[in-house]
Amino acid sequence: MTYQGKTSHYKLFWQQFKENFFHVGAVLPSSPMLGRACAAYLAQKEGPVRVLEAGAGTGAFTREIMPLLEAGDTLDLIEINQELITYLQQRFQDQARFQASQVQVNFINDDIRNVPLVQPYDFIIFSLPLTNFPPALTEQILDQMMNWLKPGGVFSYVKYIFLGRLKYLFGSSTVKAEMQANQQIIGKFAQTYQIEQRAVLFNVPPAWTYYWRKR
Repeated sequence: MTYQGKTSHYKLFWQQFKENFFHVGAVLPSSPMLGRACAAYLAQKEGPVRVLEAGAGTGAFTREIMPLLEAGDTLDLIEINQELITYLQQRFQDQARFQASQVQVNFINDDIRNVPLVQPYDFIIFSLPLTNFPPALTEQILDQMMNWLKPGGVFSYVKYIFLGRLKYLFGSSTVKAEMQANQQIIGKFAQTYQIEQRAVLFNVPPAWTYYWRKR
């Protein structure tokens, strides 16, 4: 697969959205503003860091992460979709913004639950669609992410402002019950870890970015 610019970027993302909403969860790739919001705490880093991007997709967030990294930093990119991660690897070959000298970048094509932890992370930037998951899976993955953070590390994740509400309004009673259970689980974690939230309106759809810190 050869990277062919913005048109193919959106086309591929839309195709994957239609075929696999469970894992993609968004209509279009995230905007640069949303990517910068998710990486806001990473931009304040001091010294070498280990960074995880969970659900790297076509690299919308990666594009904003890479310019923040320096020699000695490590970035692990986990993406379950083979076609998306192949596309992202091509962007690293073709685009200068994705290249940084002496930054170790690891591409991991797997379900995040199957990936062994090598070392804890200073920052986790998370874009998996939690609201699409069964409650037990949401709790399992959030437990995993908090266990993977170093003390003082920051976890950031995105929640689209309108998509969840539409899904709830038009969903069955089972869907509504699962969404309510999901919100209770996420709320429990937020009570323990959340330090900030920001609205990003210049995105399709608009989104909240949440920041959690492991004490």
